[in-house]
Amino acid sequence: MAEPVGLLVEKKGAQVWLTLDRPHRRNALTVELVEAVGDALAAANADDDVRVAVVTGSGSAFCAGGDLPSLGAVAARGARAATDMIYSHFHRMVGLLGSVRFPVIAAVNGPAMGAGLDLAMACDLRIASESARFASSWINVGLVPGMGGAHLLTRAIGASRASELVLLGRTIDAATALDWGLVNTVVSPEALLAKAAALASRFEKLSVSAVASSKASLRRAGLVPFDAELATLGAVQGALLVSDEFKAATAALFGAAPEVTQ
Repeated sequence: MAEPVGLLVEKKGAQVWLTLDRPHRRNALTVELVEAVGDALAAANADDDVRVAVVTGSGSAFCAGGDLPSLGAVAARGARAATDMIYSHFHRMVGLLGSVRFPVIAAVNGPAMGAGLDLAMACDLRIASESARFASSWINVGLVPGMGGAHLLTRAIGASRASELVLLGRTIDAATALDWGLVNTVVSPEALLAKAAALASRFEKLSVSAVASSKASLRRAGLVPFDAELATLGAVQGALLVSDEFKAATAALFGAAPEVTQ
């Protein structure tokens, strides 16, 4: 039997909550899960009642990154398959996070690693639990931040700090993330979802058009170079996923059947 996609979608009045629900894999992203997130965002964007979305994770992690066994199975088909089948879905999701008319809040309940950090950075606002940790861990397995993470981090926290995360794969805690401006606020684990709901409710009282136009204005600041970067990354990452360096790094970290994700 095929594994469930692993996304819970719940509409709460004018709010849509998307919960990554693969706790046994620390909510690692498969192609199917990414496609489901994109579909849910597109459906919400077509619903005039929706004013805001919240993305969070079930269990102890927000998102541990890309699911290496799942992505590796696609990469085994070659660089073209990796580009077409993986990053067409991942880039679609990232593009929708930016283009939907409503704000998207990341409620980061635990580690946001690799693609999980990119996912959080692609959202408009980020609330972190005190137990959250952040790492652009792609470099550790011979990859680049394939969802635009280097670009998004540079815009959010500046070139020097972004370089430290991307080039060194450094892990930072929630307090450091707040100090650097990577997240908007940090709360206790018990208060995270209530804080996200309270923030989301503020958008229910604001002008739909003004919020949509303001979000679009913010996004235009880096729109053209970011789109160009995504186009480049698709081909670059497709080649890296089938490289000897990626295979060696994966084998060294996880063996033939990796159980931990990046």
